[in-house]
Parts: sequence; C-alpha cells; structure tokens
Amino acid sequence: MGYLFENMEKLDIQAERRNTDRERKRADAAESRADAAESRADAAESRADAAEKELALLRKQLEQFKKL
Repeated sequence: MGYLFENMEKLDIQAERRNTDRERKRADAAESRADAAESRADAAESRADAAEKELALLRKQLEQFKKL
C-alpha cells in the first residue's frame, strides 16, 4: 500500500484555498468591469439611436422648408 502514495506530491490545502479565493476575486472583478462596460455601451447605443431619430426629424423638417 505504501507504493501507491510514494510518488505523490504534497499538497498545501491552505495555499490552494488562498489561490482559489484570489482567482475568484479576480474573476468577480473582471465580471464587474465587463458588466460596467456593457452598461456604458448600451447607454451609448441609446444615445446614438436618439441622435439618429433627431437627425431624421431635422432632415424631414429641412425638406419641408425647402418646399416653401
């Protein structure tokens, strides 16, 4: 039975827990940054849509004035 475990590496459970916790925090922070970037992109897209609608309205008004 001793032969079964003689070549195994020793494992530091506490170090593994610290590493896992650190990586989880990094992943959570990256996810938060990604969510914030997505929110900013959505807001920018909304502003762009509103600007396009306003531009279309102004072009329509300009065409009406040109006809006068």
